[in-house]
Amino acid sequence: MPEYTLFLGCIIPARFPFMEKSTRLVLSKLGCVLHDLEGSTCCPTKSIIKPIGDLAWYVTAARNLALAEKAGHDLLIPCNGCYSTLKSVEVELRVNPYLRERVNNILSSVDLEYKGTIEVKHLVEALHDEIGISKIRQHIIKPFDGMKLAAHAGCHMLRPSSSIFFDDPNKPKKFDALIEALGAKSIEYETKMLCCGGNLNTADEPDEASALARMKLLEVTKKADAISLTCPSCFMQYDSRQYLLAKNGEKLNVPILYYPELLGLAMGFTTQELGMDMHRIDAAEFLSKWDSRYNYLKTLKEVFDLPSVRKCYECGACVNDCPVVKINPEFNPNEIIGRLLSGELEAVISSHDIWRCVDCYTCYELCPQKMGMNKIFDKLKHIALEKGKGPKGFAASIEMFKKEGRLGEPTSVRKKLKLPEPPKSGGEELKKLLILIKGEENEV
Repeated sequence: MPEYTLFLGCIIPARFPFMEKSTRLVLSKLGCVLHDLEGSTCCPTKSIIKPIGDLAWYVTAARNLALAEKAGHDLLIPCNGCYSTLKSVEVELRVNPYLRERVNNILSSVDLEYKGTIEVKHLVEALHDEIGISKIRQHIIKPFDGMKLAAHAGCHMLRPSSSIFFDDPNKPKKFDALIEALGAKSIEYETKMLCCGGNLNTADEPDEASALARMKLLEVTKKADAISLTCPSCFMQYDSRQYLLAKNGEKLNVPILYYPELLGLAMGFTTQELGMDMHRIDAAEFLSKWDSRYNYLKTLKEVFDLPSVRKCYECGACVNDCPVVKINPEFNPNEIIGRLLSGELEAVISSHDIWRCVDCYTCYELCPQKMGMNKIFDKLKHIALEKGKGPKGFAASIEMFKKEGRLGEPTSVRKKLKLPEPPKSGGEELKKLLILIKGEENEV
């Protein structure tokens, strides 16, 4: 079982205890053992404490690290600011023996010494690199399939890159991967790497802080269902600032969700257990949409192999090879599959587009997973017919098949070609079998 010393910092316990609750719940569920760090102080945050003097910043951080070394486990941090500070100091003390000696001389007055025997790890780093995506997926009982989330890594999860190495500082992927492990889609968007602007508040620039937060919120309203993050300072910006914007008449309604909350919900914890009523921006609409999507996809799973359908949609490489697309560019089978996954089954089966698939198997032969879009369209046509929907010509052919067992009756033209009488039709016998099949399907 992974074992860590948990460093919560100042803001999480003081202002956002629900973040602590969700972190403890999900890590316990994943089999982690957490130890609290007795005697810890502020990390200290770089933007406020470092300006009073570099040495005060290094010594305060080194003291926390020395306490963690005494505890004997790697330091796990769910706060971006604390992580950036403690990781930066850890690395600096490892590579700068002069600074380390100077810091330890001061720490010796309280019987502490930093030796470099433990590592500082971000919650996202531990979840992705140590616990692992596969283990997380094993604990998901209610995925976020079909939901779109905007990942906000925040500046201090990834920077400075001279000290933090677990992901690309400009194009990170690991946080997105954790979001998608829950079944959600982590969207790409222009302001993805934009700073939240939280430190402008301590610089007595609240209007500029609001303006910077608003830039991201405005884009996300058009592209995603919510923002997911792991930083309490960023949460304060996007949740509290958004609340102030709403009080002034601008209601953006973007839920801000701490990643362990999302993970906890997917694991089956309730919003009450996670303390989500403490958010300023109500997530009720997001949660309602999630429930609807979950129930819709649960029904869809009874008919479709959803992982294969999703792979088919994400690939779409065979679309331009479809012969119908070549003569009718408005027909986009991949778009229809996307609509199916996004909750539009009724609209899809009511559309004439599904009948444009001619069952030529071109897509099947080109498909690396031998799925073929035609298999999806076959099932869509079946559902449509069961609901009495379909082209008139198609319905007439089916009626003839059920009545005669054939799609056409021989005519006198055969005699002109001196062909023998056709064999007797087995239509009556087939009718009996079709009745039996219908009865069996009803029982299922």
